[in-house]
Amino acid sequence: MNIKVKRFIQSLMVNDVSWFVVTPFLYFSRRLEASRINYKYRDIETENLSLCNKIFKEETVLHGLFKGMKYAGVHATGSSIYAKLLGSYESEISQHLQNLLKKEYTNLINIGCDEGYYAVGIALLFPNMKVYAFDCNKKAQERCKTLARINNVAKNTTVLGCFDSSKLPQPVTTSKNLFIIDCEGCENEIFSIDLIALTKHADLIIELHYKINPEVLLKLESFFSATHKLTLINALSDHERVMNYKFAELDNLSYRQKDFILNERNGFMQWLIAEAIS
Repeated sequence: MNIKVKRFIQSLMVNDVSWFVVTPFLYFSRRLEASRINYKYRDIETENLSLCNKIFKEETVLHGLFKGMKYAGVHATGSSIYAKLLGSYESEISQHLQNLLKKEYTNLINIGCDEGYYAVGIALLFPNMKVYAFDCNKKAQERCKTLARINNVAKNTTVLGCFDSSKLPQPVTTSKNLFIIDCEGCENEIFSIDLIALTKHADLIIELHYKINPEVLLKLESFFSATHKLTLINALSDHERVMNYKFAELDNLSYRQKDFILNERNGFMQWLIAEAIS
C-alpha cells in the first residue's frame, strides 16, 4: 500500500463525518465475517462428529485400562467423551493407577465421578471392591448409575451426591482405600479434619485445579507430606497428545480431527499422587 493511499485511509478514520458514513459498512462486514467463520466451523464439527460416530459406533472403550467398558449412549458430563472411548483419557496417570491397583483395595472412593469413567471402570476390574462415587451434579449421578447398570456393576457401585464423609459406612474408615478426587477446585472444602483422618492410611490421586484454587498444591502438601509419598504428574497439552499418541484409529487423520478426538482440557493441569507410607 503506497503512502497516498495510507494517508487517505487515515483521513477517513479521523474525520467524524466520513467515519459516520463508513461505520455501518464495517459493522456488516464484521457480521458477515463472523457468520462465515460460524458456518465454516459448523461444517468442520459436523464432519468430525460423523467421523467419531464411525470410529466409536460400538460405544465401547477401545484401548487402555478400561478396554471393553460399555458406554451405550452415556455421555460425559464435563469432559471429552471421545478420549474416554478411545482409551487415551488421562493417559498420563494410567501407569500410576495400574501400579496402585496392584494393592487390591477394599474400597474406591471417587469424589467428582462424572459419568463414572473411573468408578465403573475400576468396578469392572475388581468385582469384589466396593465403589462409592460422589458428584454434586445430578445429571452426572444419573449417568454414573446408568453406566454401572449397563456394565453389570451396579450392585457394588454406590452413587451419592456431594461428598460427605458421614455418608460412608463405618467399615470404610478402617479399610484399605483408594481415593480418586476430581472436584473442580473444592479441595479446601472436602479436606476437612474428618477426611484427613480417613485418608491417613489411604492412597490418593488428586486432580489439581490451579485456576480455581491457586494454593491447592501447597495446602495438600501440608496435609500429606508427613504421612504420604507424594508424586506430581504434569498433564500433556492437547497439542502434545496429537503429536505423540499412537492409536490405529487415528492413522491417516488430520491434525484437527485428532485434536477433536483427543481434546481433554484447556490450560495447565497436574495430578498429585499420594501413597500412604504406612
